[in-house]
Formats: sequence, structure tokens, C-alpha cells
Amino acid sequence: MEETTIEFMKRNRVVAVIRSASYEKSLEFAKACIDGGIKIIEIISISPGSQRLLQELGSTAGICVGAGTILDRDSAELMFDCGARFIVSPHTDPLIIGYCRENGITVISGAFTSSEMVNARKLGTDFVKIFPASSFGPGYVKAIKEPMGFMDVMVTGGITKHNILDYLSAGAALAGVSTALLDGGDDYQSIKLRAEEFSRFSV
Repeated sequence: MEETTIEFMKRNRVVAVIRSASYEKSLEFAKACIDGGIKIIEIISISPGSQRLLQELGSTAGICVGAGTILDRDSAELMFDCGARFIVSPHTDPLIIGYCRENGITVISGAFTSSEMVNARKLGTDFVKIFPASSFGPGYVKAIKEPMGFMDVMVTGGITKHNILDYLSAGAALAGVSTALLDGGDDYQSIKLRAEEFSRFSV
């Protein structure tokens, strides 16, 4: 049986969040992450050339590419048409979730309180996203998971090679990484080396 997008994401866990000042830099960023072993790529939709990036990377074998910072249903549809296999929204929008459900797209919705998370799940989201995770720490993820073990959580914002395992051990299903991949140099080789460090945390 073919692996679903959700299963693929849960197995690989680490998401490289790509946002740069130009299409060329974003492409280099993404390719360095892929060559470093990260298999889930989130292209921020408001970045220059995001649609082109999705179209170019979407056919890469063994990689799951999606779109982030999706604010409305129309944007979700546009990014899906460009090749996004998952959609990430900073908030919980019934129209975005509804569109994704109708079209079989994995959807990740921003939520923070337990009420917001339960509501997002009722609407049909696959994962809830806590951002910025660093403001609350792994303990918050653990506190959420203890009474709601069914809640699949993505953490992003302040994830580093020093704390990512703490978040995953606390119960996070996915960890989005961006700034830490660029820390110390944004050239291809530097990013690739840091991507290799993060890829070790994939199952």
C-alpha cells in the first residue's frame, strides 16, 4: 500500500521551512536541505517565486513539498495547483480546512490553546501548529499531549539542533526548522551540513 502524505511526514518529522529574499536563494536553500537529507520542504507562499519553486521541487522523488503561510482558501487552491502536497496556515480557517479535505490535501492549522486545537481537529485539520514554540518550550507540548494524545502537533519557531529532540520527545509529530539552518552562513555547503545534522532526527 502506498504511503500517505501524513504517514510520510510523521516518519520523517523534520520540516525545512524555506523563505529567502529571492527565488534563486530559496532554490539553493531548498536543494541544500534536500541534499542534506531533509525530506519535507515547506515553501513560504509569500516568498518571491514560491509558485515556481513548488512546481520545480514538487516532482523531486522521495521529497514531500508543501506551502506555508496560507491565509485563505484561494491561496490554498493556487498552491495546490502548483504542486503543494500539504498546506500550512498560521491560523484555523474553516474554508482552508474544508478545501483541503475536499481535495485530499494534508492540512496544518495554527492553534495554541486546548480549545483552539480541539476546534481545529473537529474542523478536520491533520496537524495543529504551535508558533512560536520557543516562547513556551517542550513542556507545553508535553502538557498538551498528556490529556490529548490524539493531537498531532507541529512545532516551529526557535527550533535548533540543541532542542529539537526535546520537542520530539515531548510528543511533537513535526518540527519546522528555518533560521537554525542558516545560522553561520547561507551558502549551499553550510546549509547542507546543518541539514545533515537535523536529518538525523528523522525516524
